[in-house]
Amino acid sequence: MTFRYYDAIITLQDILQINSVESAALTGYPFGKGVGKCLEYCLDLFTRLGFKTKNVDGYCGWAEIGEGELFGILVHLDVVPEGEGWSYPPFGAVIDKNRIYARGAIDDKGPFVACLYAVMQLIQKGYKPKKRLRFILGCDEESGWECIKRYMQTEEIPASGFAPDADFPVINCEKGVVYHTISFELPKGIDDIYGGDRANIVPNSAYCKVKSSDEIEQRAREMNVAYRKENDKLLLCAKGISAHGSRPEQGENALYKLFYCLGGKYQQFEKLYHVFAKDPEGAELNLKDEKSGKLTHNLGTCQIKNKKIVCELDIRFPISYNKDDITKILKKALDFEIQRGMFHDPLYLEEDHPLVQTLLQAYDEVMGNKIPSKPIAIGGGTYARALPVGVAFGPVLPNQHAPLHEKDEYISLEHFDLLTKIYYKAIKEICFYDG
Repeated sequence: MTFRYYDAIITLQDILQINSVESAALTGYPFGKGVGKCLEYCLDLFTRLGFKTKNVDGYCGWAEIGEGELFGILVHLDVVPEGEGWSYPPFGAVIDKNRIYARGAIDDKGPFVACLYAVMQLIQKGYKPKKRLRFILGCDEESGWECIKRYMQTEEIPASGFAPDADFPVINCEKGVVYHTISFELPKGIDDIYGGDRANIVPNSAYCKVKSSDEIEQRAREMNVAYRKENDKLLLCAKGISAHGSRPEQGENALYKLFYCLGGKYQQFEKLYHVFAKDPEGAELNLKDEKSGKLTHNLGTCQIKNKKIVCELDIRFPISYNKDDITKILKKALDFEIQRGMFHDPLYLEEDHPLVQTLLQAYDEVMGNKIPSKPIAIGGGTYARALPVGVAFGPVLPNQHAPLHEKDEYISLEHFDLLTKIYYKAIKEICFYDG
């Protein structure tokens, strides 16, 4: 079966039109039917293209071609919730002015299809694999990585590989990731509070219904938070700008605005605002190192559960620290109930490692760079850290704004074409014989 450029674009549109936001588990679909159907579509495509495939109980899947040592390309099919304010249907995969708009276009379905198209070009040109090249298709990357945990329990682990789920030129250093739940008793006078969809998304809206207060009104005016009175109640609605939780500085956290307003009356919210918004690089969380940079954090959700205020916090910490260090710092800074949740240890691969250097050279050759590129560190967490030797490789170019986890997420056709060229060169050097 041939796989041309037209086929690649249609394939990308097809999988973007599948709503693969994680939902309630069903029989055979541990992350919901949408994610499961997306996995089935992709595995069926790989089978028709001549790959050996396996569906790992709906948790993940893989598709393999070639012989020899196993090399992995690790991608994820799940996406974050669509959020609000889209100019295009978030699962419409509409092409407008050479851009494909859809949730998952750049994170991570577009890069996945670019890698697939690159591999198919190599095969159709007659190049022979010198390694077993395996696509690993995750289904729970945005939530808890249960997919990769399941893969590691029963499937063969590639000796090396990359994840096209971050930045170029090459990511050889990923900060540690740790989530925490922060909770405290619901203060009297607060009837409702809600903001955010996921810990790893900067919330773009937050709402609260609270007993009327002159202090809260004054702070709402200072912060430009919309409010209105209903009898003896205040209804507050804060607006922000969404962004990926690993890059909170690119967004504007609506919950922090709400906490500032409520801090005029409630010391718990004043404390949250002080630690996470007013003084984000202050003594409590001022951690950094030379290799990976500074700690970042995103308080991504807040709601009422069982008569408690419950917040979810996403922290990306430098590689010279560990999750226990972070938990201790939080407990010292906040006299609330704190529970540690999902975490990933840091990733670091030396700059002179052959995998790093091969990928850098492929990138520089396609980009026409005269000065050799250097690998970089990020706060994002990719599947690469699940491998004994792994890095993240693209798809975001230096100084490119890519709307990951934002409204109107898109990938341009020019960007898709460039990705294909870079992945073609890199995969050819690593996994295929010359000639």
